[in-house]
Amino acid sequence: MSNKSLEGKVAIVTGGGRGLGRAHALALAEAGARVLVNDLGGSDRGEGANNGPALEVVREIHAAGGEAKANTSSISDWDGAKSVVDDAIRHFGRLDILVNNAGISRFGSDIASISKDDWEVTMAVNLTGTAAMSHWAAAHWQERGPEAGRAIINTSSPAGVNPLPGSPAYCVSKAAVAALTQTSAAELARLGVRVNALAPMARTRMTDAVPMIDAMMKRSETFDPYGPGNVSPLVVYLASKECRFTGRVFGIGGGRTYLFSGWSADAEIVVENDLITIPAIAEALRDVPVAERPYIIMPGLHLQKPFPDDEILQALNLA
Repeated sequence: MSNKSLEGKVAIVTGGGRGLGRAHALALAEAGARVLVNDLGGSDRGEGANNGPALEVVREIHAAGGEAKANTSSISDWDGAKSVVDDAIRHFGRLDILVNNAGISRFGSDIASISKDDWEVTMAVNLTGTAAMSHWAAAHWQERGPEAGRAIINTSSPAGVNPLPGSPAYCVSKAAVAALTQTSAAELARLGVRVNALAPMARTRMTDAVPMIDAMMKRSETFDPYGPGNVSPLVVYLASKECRFTGRVFGIGGGRTYLFSGWSADAEIVVENDLITIPAIAEALRDVPVAERPYIIMPGLHLQKPFPDDEILQALNLA
């Protein structure tokens, strides 16, 4: 793939001011794309606003000879998302690539203790923001008619495809992004749009806030395999004509790239009875093992469950 594989393309990167988004914006610009860098500039909890991060990335792109524009609209608002797409089209004249990277995390609470605000804000940014941006980009492309070479790249998470305890809103929002990726891929193929998702394991402000996750991402004095810039070549590939995939979720981290599959059935249980009864179901399930698997962050990087399944069963039996 040439270094200017995206020459003539226009890309939007949400959450493009820091971390993964910054790395993606710089990589897309280096590949020849003109980039709208969207970033509200708030904290990783979705609080506050600051135009500095987006403007700084734009300055970096300009210094390297590329074209970019800053945008600080909130993508968690349906109309705000529209203004981002409108801004890109107004400034650059077209839109080819949408990288839905913006996200927040509010770790540390379970389903019994999570607040209404934490749930709603997380869903608004991670899920509604991705859906709203995709909607307005797709509406624009539908108005213009089919054209090959368009791409949407969503950001799921290893915690979305293999949910972890302690952050239900984040896990659910990222699992929903994976599902949205699949439905959007089927719906938008007619317009020449490929829709894929990333489940990146990378060092960002979010991972820094979770010592257990940060500790798993080993680095040497000379190289950080979990640096955000190691994810961005995959983004450029997914945005380029070299990509032949749509509707897939790509895991990436630690120098490895892999593909996730959706929910699958571990076992087939046949009830030998025309009338399915509770005793028949119980008998059919009697010899099916209770799964005891680690939480899979990514292949080769596992997090053991906080307690074994037999303790879960004992707790349930107390009821």
